Amino acid sequence: MRFTLSLVLLLLFLFQCSSNDSNLIPQSCKEASNSSPTLNYDICVSTLEANISKKNPPTKFEDLVGISIEITKTNGTNIIANILKLLNNQTFSQYTKACLKDCSSLYEYSISTLNDAIVAFKSKDFDTANLKLSAALDTSVTCEDQFKLKNGEVSLLTKENNVYFQLNAISLAFVNKFNQ
Repeated sequence: MRFTLSLVLLLLFLFQCSSNDSNLIPQSCKEASNSSPTLNYDICVSTLEANISKKNPPTKFEDLVGISIEITKTNGTNIIANILKLLNNQTFSQYTKACLKDCSSLYEYSISTLNDAIVAFKSKDFDTANLKLSAALDTSVTCEDQFKLKNGEVSLLTKENNVYFQLNAISLAFVNKFNQ
């Protein structure tokens, strides 16, 4: 009888632990989206779930912060690669190419800023991490605005800028939980 009771309690504990782990992403994204009007809950959940190892899932919220920043850095690196491909297109105007070059510089700086944010977060310097993530968040907006300065010019990076903005918003909302 005693063995059975111990076994049942152990199984309940294990079920509760695995249940908490499986709720980490949705719960964290729900809290983050409630605190940030620019953050989309569905994008938060789908992005994190698609990029997290099933073999070694995060067990605590702090892990999600680092993961979200790394996802953002990877996305920024991919945007730079896309910009470099676009710059090889000879049909674009000089103005469009100048915008693309500016955006490439912005994204390169942003990735450096995200590296600084990771260092600050790991050092528990949440104010600096917040500042760095806020600066990285501005990258996509500034890039998009480059194209709008000339009438009739259409951004070639609107989709990428919007995704990058959302990824930064996730990281920023997560870090802001530590400033409360």
